Amino acid sequence: MHGMLVMIHIVLLFFYVRHWEHHATFPFTPTNNDFWPVVLSASLQAFYTIYTAVLLFLTQRLAISRTLVRRVKLTAVHDISGAWAGLGSALTSVWRQTDIPASWWTTSAVAAYLASITVLHVTSSTLLQFQTFNASMTTSVPTILGWLDDSSYSYLTDLGPITTSLPVVNHLTGLVSAGLSNTTLYDTLKTTAIAGNATVNATTVTSSCGLVPNVTYSANTSTAIVPFGPVATRVLNASTLWSDQIHIIPWMEYEDSYGGVSELPGVYLMVSTLLGIDPSVQAEVAVNMTWAIPDIGTTYVIQAYFVYCSLSANTTDGVVNMQTNSLLSPTSISQPSTQWEMYQFGWSNTSWQTQIGSALATPDSSSGIIFDGTPSQITELSVADEYIMSLIGLNLTEEHIQFGDGAPPISNFTLRLDELEFAVARSAAQLIWLAGQMGAANGGIDPGNGTAYVNEELIALRLNINLLPLAFAASASVIMLGLALHMTRAFDASHDSQAAIPNIGMLQLLWLGHRSASINEVLEDVQHPTEVNLRRAGMIDVCLTKTILDKEEFGSSTDSLSWCSRLP
Repeated sequence: MHGMLVMIHIVLLFFYVRHWEHHATFPFTPTNNDFWPVVLSASLQAFYTIYTAVLLFLTQRLAISRTLVRRVKLTAVHDISGAWAGLGSALTSVWRQTDIPASWWTTSAVAAYLASITVLHVTSSTLLQFQTFNASMTTSVPTILGWLDDSSYSYLTDLGPITTSLPVVNHLTGLVSAGLSNTTLYDTLKTTAIAGNATVNATTVTSSCGLVPNVTYSANTSTAIVPFGPVATRVLNASTLWSDQIHIIPWMEYEDSYGGVSELPGVYLMVSTLLGIDPSVQAEVAVNMTWAIPDIGTTYVIQAYFVYCSLSANTTDGVVNMQTNSLLSPTSISQPSTQWEMYQFGWSNTSWQTQIGSALATPDSSSGIIFDGTPSQITELSVADEYIMSLIGLNLTEEHIQFGDGAPPISNFTLRLDELEFAVARSAAQLIWLAGQMGAANGGIDPGNGTAYVNEELIALRLNINLLPLAFAASASVIMLGLALHMTRAFDASHDSQAAIPNIGMLQLLWLGHRSASINEVLEDVQHPTEVNLRRAGMIDVCLTKTILDKEEFGSSTDSLSWCSRLP
């Protein structure tokens, strides 16, 4: 039985190394959390209490029996028998050996055996415990699509009025701006009751801008003949800009060389900042505009550039937090372009690019900032113009104050290509997000519905083996096994004799004193029956055996009682 106890602990240790016990999981409910841990702890204590009680009963009887059949001191028999009464008695017996050493090793072994049983009792309730842990499971939940597919943009859709709300988007944070992260639009979840992460579609809007060459500008009519590809042209309204400004040119449609009416997807801009381009292409792309300041008569030449920015979208998987609807894996927002180049026109039939470009180019007077020179030089930039300027670091309000103070229109801001591309892409992404938030009833677009797979996080219970209590329990069981083998003389080959008495108690002592004259003589000499005097008088050798005679040798099975006691 001792070996079985050791094997149980070895199996538990093997389970701990492999963590196989973690496969036993239970849902986290009030019943499982409050009831079953108590049942497990009580069951472990009951098992170890009953098991060690049986071990103690068998080991004690065998150990005392093996002691009585050996030639030992009568005091040793008394000390060993008393040590088995309990851990306190065993420690008392060990302490008595300091005065009259009769059985140092055996009483110490009994004390260690009983101490090991105490260790098993203490550690039994903590060997196995229910442990809470974060589990996960994959489920599907409904979502609101962040990217509006191309069929959502009908010819009746007009997103122009929404552009006046673009500056508000930058001030939105947290749950208010769910579905938008920089230039990425992602699906949002309709429920926040589940804890975990969801894999959704995340679409990143990017822009690619280039300079448009060979633009013919007329100062008298404030128009520009702009090429849209190799053969098609369009006359656009291009009022003179003040220095360091960006203006999205309004346009609706143009006629191609075959007489058809088409729309150009993307964003067309007029820029009056410095660009830092190569002087060899300066004359091909720069357009000189003049600005005359009233009452002064000084005329300034402002170089403007016409820039075309195409839009594109790339959809990948994104991870969204279920409770906050925030994107945990934002897509890179860096723009690849680094140097200004001529734009190579490529045609696209995607409706969303056309709608976004048309909406950003919608003229409005809500900004209230007017730059007026001569009667033909009245420029009022839109909210979208002002917003794109703010994204790249230009402040239209400060420019208007300088204009009112009579500052000359001299450009001192160099526009970087990647900054402009990011500003256009961000404006387009925010405009699409606003259209989905407002819905068709408020002038936007109704977003569609979808499904996302959620890695739901939940709290569960699992069976867990505690290493420290297991180490103590395993050590105690190994020590008990070794001590039991030693005290019971398990490897002693001579087992043909049995003890005449099974134990040493009050009745057994009376019987022994009646049957043994030598013991009576020794004890009669004790005048004062103190513990020390009686133990000193009991330092005589005794051997209480009952020899079993074989039937084959004597014709019948008989028991022969023999005494081996003598005075020292």
